[in-house]
Amino acid sequence: MSERRVAVTGIGLLCALGLSREEVWRRMLAAECGMRRVTVFDPTGYRSEIAGEMDLEPAAATFTRLERRRWSRSDQLGVMAASEAVADAGLLDASLDPTRVGVLLGAGTADLLRNEEYYFTMVRDGIARARPSKAWNHFSSTPVDVIAARFGLEGMRSCIAAACSSSTIAIGHAAEAIRRGRLDAALAGGTDALARLTFSGFNALRLMDPGPCRPFDRGRNGMNIGEGAAILVLEDMARARRRGASIYAELAGYSLSCEAYHPTAPEPEGRAVAAMVSAALDAARVLPDEVDHVNAHGTATPQNDRAEASGFLAVFRSRARALPVTSIKSMVGHCLGSAGAVEAAVLALTVARGTIPPTIHHEATDPDCPIEVVANEARQHRVRCGVSTSLAFGGNDAALVMRSV
Repeated sequence: MSERRVAVTGIGLLCALGLSREEVWRRMLAAECGMRRVTVFDPTGYRSEIAGEMDLEPAAATFTRLERRRWSRSDQLGVMAASEAVADAGLLDASLDPTRVGVLLGAGTADLLRNEEYYFTMVRDGIARARPSKAWNHFSSTPVDVIAARFGLEGMRSCIAAACSSSTIAIGHAAEAIRRGRLDAALAGGTDALARLTFSGFNALRLMDPGPCRPFDRGRNGMNIGEGAAILVLEDMARARRRGASIYAELAGYSLSCEAYHPTAPEPEGRAVAAMVSAALDAARVLPDEVDHVNAHGTATPQNDRAEASGFLAVFRSRARALPVTSIKSMVGHCLGSAGAVEAAVLALTVARGTIPPTIHHEATDPDCPIEVVANEARQHRVRCGVSTSLAFGGNDAALVMRSV
């Protein structure tokens, strides 16, 4: 039996630019920046005090009082993205067997923000004053279970913990499960929320820019972090077409690898990035010359951007200097465990709608990153095939290949 193809039939997306897919897309194309001073905890004294923080107040009424109390910030973001994706795909109206629909997410901070409050209260005021409910949802896999229970999905459940490439790998694993007949459909992506640990950790590494970040720019000075969630409904292509589903793109292939170079720094020559992208293209049976666009990891740290650009040059050679590359982290920040899912959702929209969101705050491309950056303004561009890349601490790298249908 021939291998099944995988369609993207639904997208749920929320981040610092908005609480819905269409709001986020509209503001991205308008080149808006979602960075602001952090309010969910006090950032005073850090090198950088800004992040892609979300305003969840408008969404509060969509949850019951019990859900607001029990669910972590990550859980709430994940449920909102999943709800939008499921409705977009018409998944619950498709007569799918719930035992054949999976939920696969990249790991994020889960309820770490409240866990930190529990810890600080315990240290400051004693354990008797610390509320156990702030420690209940500690496990990073909790959003998977919350989303599966919300929609009555009984298929494969998985939580991938691979730092900032987690949700990219989760999407790839979900696609493979569909290709091999283990699932008919899946909710795949990631959800992640701000927490003191991640914010202070990146500040301690001096990787954070005090102002909005500038990927691939000559004057870049580090990253911003963000929060958000993105869920893709992946579905067997033949089944999706039979039921008349709207299809954004085909998820044609993916790859994952481990550089094994350094715990926090990328392999500097771009060899690992080149191998990862090449493997994803091979899996998709796509030649480098067929790629029209790359949605880059693009953190705006000097080492990452240089290594990634070098990898693109090795794969695409002379075309790399004209191949449109963007980093949406300039608008939404690095959403950590959900970053790959947010970028995959944007790539699917780009393939479907023929517009590439820009890399904002861009003044002059670093000569060490000789690539074609889509700078400051969205670009109308037909994308028949695109690549999204994710690079993570520990050398965990992953890439997705999507093409038009």
